Amino acid sequence: MWAEMTSMEARFGDATRIVPLPNPWNLTSYLAAVAAHRGRSISLHTAPKALLHEIGCGGGGLWIARKHDDIIVSDVEATDRNADHIVLHQVGHMLLGHGTRESTREVPPRLALMLPSVSPQSIEHMLGRDEFGVEREREAEVFADMTMVYATLPQRRSRSFRLFGRGK
Repeated sequence: MWAEMTSMEARFGDATRIVPLPNPWNLTSYLAAVAAHRGRSISLHTAPKALLHEIGCGGGGLWIARKHDDIIVSDVEATDRNADHIVLHQVGHMLLGHGTRESTREVPPRLALMLPSVSPQSIEHMLGRDEFGVEREREAEVFADMTMVYATLPQRRSRSFRLFGRGK
């Protein structure tokens, strides 16, 4: 378990060095920095939680990677911190390299009606909770949790992840 946590800490540290957390925290600024790092824009959309659950996104979020951009779909009823957490969970998948072309699938018809600009031909992969697997889901969840914690800490010159309970 310790080696696993150290590896996770290193990967999260790499992610925050590559795309530093803005100080003061601002989700829009952070998404712009992630998009710039990836060379792809990121757009946010919402859908009813029941629809997301129906298509295998029990956590309330979905990442659609197209050829030139990324779309994050979150629960339309999620508010404030919960909405940010859902978005950050999907960003965690992006920055931790969880995407895979093997998970390509078509946009479910009900979601396609809500996102008419998303043509099936433009999708590289569409990933919800079922496609990532337990380990990757846990990593993305911890990434989102840690980002939310660091976003609420008092402002400091430098911000990077340090897992709880670890010495300096």
